[in-house]
Amino acid sequence: MLLHNTLKLPIAPDLLVPLLEDLERIAPCLPGASIQERVDERTYKGRVTVKVGPVTVKYDGVMTVLEVDRAARRLVMRGEGRDPQGAGTASATITMTVIEDGAGGSLGRIESEVAITGRVAQFGRGLMQDVADRLLSQFATCLERTLAQESSTEAPEHNLPPQPAPQESSVGALSLLLGVLWRRIRRLLGG
Repeated sequence: MLLHNTLKLPIAPDLLVPLLEDLERIAPCLPGASIQERVDERTYKGRVTVKVGPVTVKYDGVMTVLEVDRAARRLVMRGEGRDPQGAGTASATITMTVIEDGAGGSLGRIESEVAITGRVAQFGRGLMQDVADRLLSQFATCLERTLAQESSTEAPEHNLPPQPAPQESSVGALSLLLGVLWRRIRRLLGG
């Protein structure tokens, strides 16, 4: 399935692209994600944990930065994961192009080709798109807050705090799904 998202941040595109390619630096802001090992300069092993009501799905896998074109402000990443209990797999090729938003900040256009098997595959594309939008919004809010805290103490290099020791984190997917359903109901009612 193909998902489209946007990411808006108050940081210049030429500063944002190098930040986004360093997954260790941004991992603390990725909901439900943790990095356990850096394999090489562009490959990371980690875990993503998603809770949907009483069901928890974990994917252990690898994320690789395939392409970085700083002149074109374009990143391509590939993630592949498998549930350690054998309950499913997930993979995605993510392409992000960053442009200036007109106010000195950045607008990232993200296209993700996603393939999922197992329990999570029962959700339709529309619901998956809404959940992806919400997760990306949480990521942007966390990253913006972190950058604002740093700007008062550091140079504009935007060094994010080092990643804490790997720990279990999860996405509050139930609250995400309820929020998505509420938005859909409001749209149907014309509000």
